[in-house]
Amino acid sequence: PAGTYICEVEIDPRSFQPDPNVAPYLTNADLGVTPAEQQEKLKAQAREYVKKVVEVVLDLVDDAIKRLERAESQSEVAENSRVHKLLIHGVPIEYRDPSGAVRTAGIHLIDFDNPANNDWLAVNQFTIIGNKNRRPDVLVFVNGIPLALLELKNLANEHATLKNAWNQVQTYRKDIPAVFVPNAVTVISDGISAAMSSFSGGFEHYAPWKTIDGREVISSVPALEVLIKGVFEPSRFLDIVKNFIVFSEETVTDKKSGQKTTVLIKRVAKYHQYWAVNAAVESTVDAAGPDGVQRAGEAF
Repeated sequence: PAGTYICEVEIDPRSFQPDPNVAPYLTNADLGVTPAEQQEKLKAQAREYVKKVVEVVLDLVDDAIKRLERAESQSEVAENSRVHKLLIHGVPIEYRDPSGAVRTAGIHLIDFDNPANNDWLAVNQFTIIGNKNRRPDVLVFVNGIPLALLELKNLANEHATLKNAWNQVQTYRKDIPAVFVPNAVTVISDGISAAMSSFSGGFEHYAPWKTIDGREVISSVPALEVLIKGVFEPSRFLDIVKNFIVFSEETVTDKKSGQKTTVLIKRVAKYHQYWAVNAAVESTVDAAGPDGVQRAGEAF
């Protein structure tokens, strides 16, 4: 959990007052506890989850958490990629069995197949101690791991824009970089519009999520509501985290010097890519079945 191994945090009482921009859409916020109680809850979530669904000794769980928090690179995207792989594929931990033989156990900190097995939490104004103390508007935790950050500007503020929300995320990257180590997606909103991308994405790469169930584009309700209901439905959110985030090494050219370098790029699928790929996979599975036509198409 964030308070245990991702970053050092302290809980501010204001963390448990729901943000009016987002509270109506978050149904599992679990805000009815004191800050001290919530601190202990966050510390225990990852450990309790693993103990609940996997028969492993506690020492292996602790070793998995230590492995997750142990940085191996100075690059924020490389560290994010490392933790992402461990969360998706499991944390390999070596141990000795009763005979003395060395074995490897894969410790999975998130149950992607059974969303209800996980512990879900959304917290408003969560104080994080880093280079400076900052309080992101909303952090979404799964088993105590902060997988999503939402920066929500107040609609009543004349300076509330998506670009200002994006700028605030860049401030967080400098002041509280640890919160982005496990981050899967980042959301920005000006109170009307809302967009999502990787925390490392440029402003132009943030995009709206325009549908809740994939059947129709919705324009009759606030864009923030559509995004939250469309992305953060538990099974869909875990599907995005597991299957629709990619890291790739690419060559980029510095605009000033003209020098080419290889950098690691993180990308998060946009809504039409997510639904098109899942539709294509479903069509392929159906076509390959005993009653199928043994033929499937591709989606781009």
